[in-house]
Amino acid sequence: MPRFSDEDFADAERAGEAYAWPFAYRDLAPWYDQVEPLLHIAGSARDEAQLPAGKVRHAWDLGSDWESASRAARGIGRTLTTMSYAYGAATTLTFSGTVFNSFVRLVRPAQRAKKLSVRFDARVVKLEWSAAKRRVTAVVFRDARTGSEERVPCAAVVLAAGAIASAQILLQSANSDFPDGLGNTHGVLGRYLHDHPLGKLVVDLGRRVHVLPPAYLTRPTLNNAPPLYVAACMQWSGTANLVRSVLERHPGQLSWVGYSVFGTMAPTLEQFVALDPKRKNADGSSAITLNVNHPPEARQALDAARDAAVSVLDQAGLSPRLRVWNVEKVGDSKHFGGTCRMHASERYGMSNGWARLHAVPNVAVVDSAAFTTGPEKNPVLTAMAVAARAADRLAGELKSGDL
Repeated sequence: MPRFSDEDFADAERAGEAYAWPFAYRDLAPWYDQVEPLLHIAGSARDEAQLPAGKVRHAWDLGSDWESASRAARGIGRTLTTMSYAYGAATTLTFSGTVFNSFVRLVRPAQRAKKLSVRFDARVVKLEWSAAKRRVTAVVFRDARTGSEERVPCAAVVLAAGAIASAQILLQSANSDFPDGLGNTHGVLGRYLHDHPLGKLVVDLGRRVHVLPPAYLTRPTLNNAPPLYVAACMQWSGTANLVRSVLERHPGQLSWVGYSVFGTMAPTLEQFVALDPKRKNADGSSAITLNVNHPPEARQALDAARDAAVSVLDQAGLSPRLRVWNVEKVGDSKHFGGTCRMHASERYGMSNGWARLHAVPNVAVVDSAAFTTGPEKNPVLTAMAVAARAADRLAGELKSGDL
């Protein structure tokens, strides 16, 4: 659950106008503070250039056996620190299916407090546009049990269906005012799709090291990497590693480390999601088509991060031996983003700095579809911060009558 950093936003800005976010880290920081307590974050309490400290419930630091590796990382323009995790130090036993489950942790409490009504088995078909009112006035959904379409009137819509489905819903909401999709005034709806290139790395070591808390080898600093192409190494953690270490009679220590190496790619108009009218789903709706691939620079960034991790371990005297290096297929990281991206200009983005569609002011898109670029970090925490910031502004305008 890492935060995006000042350097992530600066990296996007230096890549050119098309990649600049419509706000800075300082604008999002208060909203990270709002959502992190919901996740019971365990992580470092120290700010790093590439990884700001979160509002952690439990502060943890790497074991002393990682000190030489930390010095080696600084020598190559990276930082070795602890990885931020949701519920990372609270428990290894959970009744929510996973350690953090948004329905159990967030939605169900809101239901019990009677602040939220949930419609199950309801698949949104489109947002209903009123040309006379110049806004969306209803959400149309299909009841999966009966197949019937129903309509829910609304004052505003917060869309958070993921980078693929959020774009699909807006594309399906085409009308006479927006024939290419709701709010699509400049042909960018569904465009600038980006993925998290992902590599899996396993390294055997000459001696055991503490693997709890897990280590995070950050992206390089800006002066050590080209714009928009970097990668970072997230050490594997969890109950499985703890069990292995206990079975080997060295609790918390292993003689190998595994990493998920997350990289980046520059989003372009040529990477997109679109409706495919030639193919139909079982319910009669248009199927979708994806056009996305990892450019060569993305693979180079992953390889560079792999080499950096091995170099750091070697300089620390851990005698690393590469056991596994595998670059996963496009989409395997499950971190698509960018199809309804935020940007100050309608030429480059669907929504403004408050995640509101430029042309449809009562619709906010608040998942990773809104991301202008895709830094190397897990997107979940930042999507939550963007959503909290956007929803607060939307609620305020609804209450004041300004919307």
